[in-house]
Amino acid sequence: MQLLQLSPLWHHSRQWQGILASGPEEQLAELDRMLAEFPISTHLTCYSQLALASAQALRPFDEQQLLLGVNDVGALAALGEQQLAFGSWYTQAAPAVCAPAKPELLELVALVTSDAEIDQLELVFSRAPDLTFRLLKLVNSVGMRSRVEIASIRHAITVLGRNQLQRWVQLLMYAEQFAESGSISPLLLAALLRARRLEGWAEHGWLSASPDSAFLLGMLSLLDQLFQQPLAQLLASLPLSDSMKAALLNKEGVLGQALAQAIHMETYLDDTVWAIHPLQQQSWMKAEVDAYRWVALLAEGLQR
Repeated sequence: MQLLQLSPLWHHSRQWQGILASGPEEQLAELDRMLAEFPISTHLTCYSQLALASAQALRPFDEQQLLLGVNDVGALAALGEQQLAFGSWYTQAAPAVCAPAKPELLELVALVTSDAEIDQLELVFSRAPDLTFRLLKLVNSVGMRSRVEIASIRHAITVLGRNQLQRWVQLLMYAEQFAESGSISPLLLAALLRARRLEGWAEHGWLSASPDSAFLLGMLSLLDQLFQQPLAQLLASLPLSDSMKAALLNKEGVLGQALAQAIHMETYLDDTVWAIHPLQQQSWMKAEVDAYRWVALLAEGLQR
């Protein structure tokens, strides 16, 4: 590989337990220096495919410890207690978890996407008070850097702003799959990683789309797994542009190519077919680390 790639590593219990760093030795050495100063997370061990002589933050592993190509949920059960898995299995809905059935979830996404009035949003939430509780719990636990406690949907809209409210409603869909233990749903983590990666690529100017659109693309790309319904059927009820729908359904256009790359990175440690391949290694490394740091921080907040 010519560019660094970070990938989540999983225990057979479906817990996110580590991060795999792949890439050229010089980039891994730079990553090690970066993480020694500011770790991605204190709860996740970062492993390197190459053994670095003076590594401070990246740990090497033997071939028996890592199982590659775990792309099916069922294959996870074959892992030993000390093994970690790399692969795209976590983008699939867990068989034991029922998909959320509330039509209000898609209705809320449609309303916030179309910039609906606050009264319309409150009306939908009033029909599903448990969704209101979930949203307020999410926002109060991980969304606010101030000491303001959000007490109502109208208050949340006022304090967060419309763009952030839209983001929390997107997150709320996947939050339906939280386990009783409070552990983060692998499918939620998959959606967050896709969304934040795509958003970062847009922020760096590597794709001609707004960061908000790129984030939405990632969050919507796993709706079929979440609801266990055809993606085209689910998207029909959302006020999306033709280019967004073409990207989601057919991987067309700039957004579609970016989404295809994000999906490819979940399965393969191979950058030869990437559509986005920046020349500046430092900015790419920063984008990868920022994406994982953001998702790890959010995951830790949701599990408190």
